[in-house]
Amino acid sequence: MEPVNTRNPATAARAYLGLEWPLALGHRYWPKQGCTCDREACPIPGAHPDPSAGRLDETSLTAAFDGAPGAGLIARTERFDAVLVPRQVGMAAMVLLDRTRPVTCLIVQPDTYALLVLPQTGRYAAVDEGVEVRTGEDGWIALPPSRGVRWDTPPWIEGTSEPRGLVHGNEIRHALADCFTVARAGAV
Repeated sequence: MEPVNTRNPATAARAYLGLEWPLALGHRYWPKQGCTCDREACPIPGAHPDPSAGRLDETSLTAAFDGAPGAGLIARTERFDAVLVPRQVGMAAMVLLDRTRPVTCLIVQPDTYALLVLPQTGRYAAVDEGVEVRTGEDGWIALPPSRGVRWDTPPWIEGTSEPRGLVHGNEIRHALADCFTVARAGAV
């Protein structure tokens, strides 16, 4: 199996659709002009949902990307939950978790890690007020090649296009709790 190229928007979108993740285009980022959402202080330019964008499917991909070059790629959190944590905690937790079972994880610039777990299980990982859980059809996450987003651990087994299984939120709970404890102690 060939590895997935997430730098090419259409190729990446096809791979995410292969995982049955619901996709839509997000806003675009224009250098020196900012995000197409027109918020002057947009915190995540080009990497958040565009409410006017419809759901993508295999037949609409080419036209969608041709009509919105550089648009972010957004997945609704229907097929997974996204557990967002501060970068310091996310980095430490990934070191611990990689020892036992790799967890699908995104790095969202400038300072967030998003760990993807089985749907409706993210709440088990909400061990601190610094955890944000996005779940269900109202939740979302930007995916590579969106601006400022890259995989730490992709949803495919390394070097292949074979899907990596998601873990239950309870499986990351203790690692996150330990890492928050250490991070809070270091901040005192």
